[in-house]
Amino acid sequence: MEKQRNNNNYNRNRNNNSRYNNNGNRNNRNDRGNRNERNERNEQPQRPQRKRRVNVDRNIEVIVVSNVVGSKFFYENPRMSQNIDLAKIGDEEYITVGDLRTMLNSNRKILEGFQLLITDVVDNEVTLEDVLIYLGLDRKYEEYYDLANKQNGELAEVTDIKDFLLKAPINAFEKTMEKIDSKLRTRVIEMAVVLFKLKEFGDYNKMRIIESYVNDELFADANETEVDEDIYI
Repeated sequence: MEKQRNNNNYNRNRNNNSRYNNNGNRNNRNDRGNRNERNERNEQPQRPQRKRRVNVDRNIEVIVVSNVVGSKFFYENPRMSQNIDLAKIGDEEYITVGDLRTMLNSNRKILEGFQLLITDVVDNEVTLEDVLIYLGLDRKYEEYYDLANKQNGELAEVTDIKDFLLKAPINAFEKTMEKIDSKLRTRVIEMAVVLFKLKEFGDYNKMRIIESYVNDELFADANETEVDEDIYI
C-alpha cells in the first residue's frame, strides 16, 4: 500500500512537472511571438522626414536664368521691387528671395514649370537648398535634378532638358516622362519642338512618346512653322 501511494505521488508530480513544462513552452512561444511582432514593427520602413524649413532673409539675392526657348522672358508685378526682362534663354538676373516669393504666389507655373531656373545664392551662409526649401520648391527641383541626372552639388542649367531629350535611353525617357510633374513635362515638350525645328532632335520613338501626351500631329504641325535660326541652346 505504501509503495502504491509513493507511485501515485510520483505520477502526480510527474504530471505537474509536465504541465509546468508545457506552460513554460507556451510562455516561451508567446515571448518569441511578441519579440517577432516587435521586430516586425521596428523593421517597417520609416516615412522620409521632411527637410527642416529654413528662415531665409527675404533680402538675400539669388541668380535666376531664363529657360524660355525662342522668345524673351518678361515679368512685372507691382508688388515686386523690379521687373525681370531677359532677352533670350540663358540670360540671367539677380532677384531677391522676397520677389521670388511674390512671383510664386502670383504665378506658380513660372518657377514650378522652370521658365526661370534658380541657379545660385549670393550669400555665404544660406545655401541654394535653403532657398528652395523656404520657397517650397525643393521637391520640384529634386525631380528636375533626377531628370537631368545631376550629381550632388551640380546646379540647374538651360541645357539640361536638351541633354535629357538627346541622351536619355529610350526606356529611361519613357519612365521619366510618365512620372514627372505635368509642368516639367510641358517644358520638355516645348523644348523638343524647338529642337525638332532646328533639326537637332528627330528620335522617332521619343517623338511618339511625346505626342502621346499632346496630339499625334505635334511634329507634323511643327514642320509647317518657322523658327528663329538665331536660337541657341
